[in-house]
Amino acid sequence: MSQENGPIEDDFFANMTDEEYNDAVIEILWPNNVEQGFVCVLALMMLIGIVGNFLVVLVVSTNKSMRNPLNLILMNLAVADLLILMFCLPLTVINDVTKTFWFSTFICKSVLFMQNTSVYVSIMSLIFITCERWRAITYPLKSPFVRTRIVIVVIWLLAMICSSPEPFTLQLSPAEFQRPNFTTTWGTSCKETWSHEFQTVYQSVLAIFAYLLPLIVISLLCLHMMRTLKHSSNNLQVACRQLNIRKKAVRMLCAVVFLFALSNLPVHAYNIALSYGAFESGENEEIQVDFIAVRKLLPRVFQYSASCLNPILYSFLSGRFREEFGRVVCCIRYDKSSREFRRKQASLYACSQRNRANSCTIGQHSETSMILKKTCNQ
Repeated sequence: MSQENGPIEDDFFANMTDEEYNDAVIEILWPNNVEQGFVCVLALMMLIGIVGNFLVVLVVSTNKSMRNPLNLILMNLAVADLLILMFCLPLTVINDVTKTFWFSTFICKSVLFMQNTSVYVSIMSLIFITCERWRAITYPLKSPFVRTRIVIVVIWLLAMICSSPEPFTLQLSPAEFQRPNFTTTWGTSCKETWSHEFQTVYQSVLAIFAYLLPLIVISLLCLHMMRTLKHSSNNLQVACRQLNIRKKAVRMLCAVVFLFALSNLPVHAYNIALSYGAFESGENEEIQVDFIAVRKLLPRVFQYSASCLNPILYSFLSGRFREEFGRVVCCIRYDKSSREFRRKQASLYACSQRNRANSCTIGQHSETSMILKKTCNQ
């Protein structure tokens, strides 16, 4: 690493040796204390998220009784989350912390493509399952108009189509390092080639159509479902057990939607603020460096939190998911210890006891009749 790697734009480097220049650049590249803290948090989230989402995929794909429309969509979300956690999170965090993109142009384009595809898959999956649950609760006698597996394939195709244009605008360009006492250019950055004005419009449109509008539609449908279920609780035609199952499904769906809304809000707000130049300021030293680290990495924590917390949410809100996770992790079949199994066993036992009692009564009657017959014959 030497001064020939990039032009020096400040007289600060005029009398510097190569070793001093290298030390100055390494100081910029190496994460400070604030960045190291964020890296540890994100690494822990990545580990928890990969294990949790892998369990979701494994449980739903290997258990036929778990393959209802809601669980298939949750598995679809888990696959999208795995893509984000395994490929997008590490490369994005390395880029944010070291302020340079260390990889090829192909990877530069691929990371954004996978990131956007996974986000679109999450949005469209939530919209579909909300509409499907709404139809099942509002019009319970109507059969589903489409198969869930076909919808999942269509969702991925549409997500990839929607994600395709932006990567073509990316290219590697020189990365500028700014500090209060000097500015230098070293390394590369992965950036769009379009104008600042177009970037501002794009981020605003993206926030509206990929966040606000879907969230409004989903929220209205969830509210209508909860209202319908509340009225259905007074309807004697709806079985109590069936009603409870529907309520639990809607409760889980609302929790997933809330987590999605909470995790994506800071990212959209940050991108819009950045495109409008809200962070352009010439402040001093350490405070400015730490502020840059926080404003970049805190939205990342929120953004990836949904991918990490979704499996934990399923475990808390669904006893079936919790039991299946335990069965996979502990290699114990939880089927026979589940509440449903115990309920069925108790019901079968009660029926057998009633049958035995009835058979005993019948036996007693038959014995009495035989005695009477013998007495009459005599």
